[in-house]
Amino acid sequence: MKKIFTLVFVLSAFSFYGQSSKVTFLDLVGNHIQVPKGCEAKSEYELQACNGTSIKWDYYSDDMLSAVFDATISTFEESNGSKTPITFKSFGAELTGYKFKIGSTYQFFLKGKIKDQPLMINLGTPEDIKSKDDLDMFLKLFFDEVG
Repeated sequence: MKKIFTLVFVLSAFSFYGQSSKVTFLDLVGNHIQVPKGCEAKSEYELQACNGTSIKWDYYSDDMLSAVFDATISTFEESNGSKTPITFKSFGAELTGYKFKIGSTYQFFLKGKIKDQPLMINLGTPEDIKSKDDLDMFLKLFFDEVG
């Protein structure tokens, strides 16, 4: 009986320890962006399937950013055809990259530096984004301009 209580206690402790707190803010190079109501962030750097939009970013060194970005674009281009160059501004920094159309969704891969931190952003959305006017309220928290 004592072993059963010990086992239950240990399993409960692991279960409690394994639970993560809900992420309420995304952190884009120190810029805190609130997770929209009804959406759930996977981490401070990733929000998936929020009203059809997913966004994720990764930080790299300068050398790694170019290598990872080029490999990602090359791989994506092989399986999805044409790419369209695009530029976004985020927190005053210019991000350059490419847009792909996949079925009824659009995939954007952007690279640049925000606050001197090299990063790559992967944005998927059901809406084509050609200008600032195409950004929804949530994406306007990330991007100042689109061109």
